[in-house]
Amino acid sequence: MVVIAVLDGGDGDGPARRFAAAGAAGLLIADPRPGVAEDLAAALDRTGCPVAGVSSDIHQPSDIAALVDTAEKHLGRIDLFCVAGPDGERIVALADLPGDLDRLAELLDPLGEAIGEVLPAQRRAPSGSAVR
Repeated sequence: MVVIAVLDGGDGDGPARRFAAAGAAGLLIADPRPGVAEDLAAALDRTGCPVAGVSSDIHQPSDIAALVDTAEKHLGRIDLFCVAGPDGERIVALADLPGDLDRLAELLDPLGEAIGEVLPAQRRAPSGSAVR
């Protein structure tokens, strides 16, 4: 199952369609723009690849925690977390994360890096500061 988190200026349509076509077991699409993820989910939802969409902003750890909880309750175990930003996409494979840490804590650092990789340089937070 894949979580696709869209950042301001990013687009989840391309990665969502690619993951669905590649046979993903399910998709959870999160977009900060109200209604966008929900509309895309409705267009892609099908037997064998259930798709859910939520309005959410992953800059906050609480939003990431809510996404993880929603995904696992309704769609199953998360395999990949894709961050789609204005400068492209970054995929974090959960199998690559250490198995002995808290799952949310494991996600925060790679997702912070992923966000940094797909945001234009002028929108990145100064080194050592919070993402938002």
